[in-house]
Amino acid sequence: MSLAAIREEIPRTFFHIVGGFSLACIAWELDSPTNKIVLGAIFAVVIAGEVARLTLPGLNRLTQALAGPVMRPGEKEGISGLPAFTGGVLAAFILFPKPVALAALVPLIFGDRAGLLVGKGVGRVKMWGKTLEGSLGCLTVSFLVYLFLAWKWSLVFNYSTGVLFAAALVGTLAEALPRPFDDNLTIP
Repeated sequence: MSLAAIREEIPRTFFHIVGGFSLACIAWELDSPTNKIVLGAIFAVVIAGEVARLTLPGLNRLTQALAGPVMRPGEKEGISGLPAFTGGVLAAFILFPKPVALAALVPLIFGDRAGLLVGKGVGRVKMWGKTLEGSLGCLTVSFLVYLFLAWKWSLVFNYSTGVLFAAALVGTLAEALPRPFDDNLTIP
């Protein structure tokens, strides 16, 4: 991928990280079950917005005009990654205790985008429609973010280095392996 093509990913990467970080903060700061209710409401709004956008051509044109830089070509006339992303965050907080759910979001928020940028930038070895280099980028960034969080926020990320590496590896495998669902849903 050329430098220009990587530059095209910058708005989507920014949206991905800021959106994921915002959802993680909302879910972390609110008490349970309020956090699940709010995440569920956000998910419902996203689903309703997707249905409205895909059934009302004028709304879809407006959405593309406003959000075009963060949409992939296939998302302009089809389902975007938002339902899977918000659904994955919601599922993590429904299925796991808050600290584990928060940890499950690290590969989604940071590793996934690193994998894409590294894979598109320098990836050569193909596997399952992705690249080995991209997966190593996802693993590396996820693990480094985990280490940073364990250092700065040890009350929440009080895990051994081995557990943090295993979490980064599981997130990377969920991102890399072929699956019938969007990886924004399967990573967390």
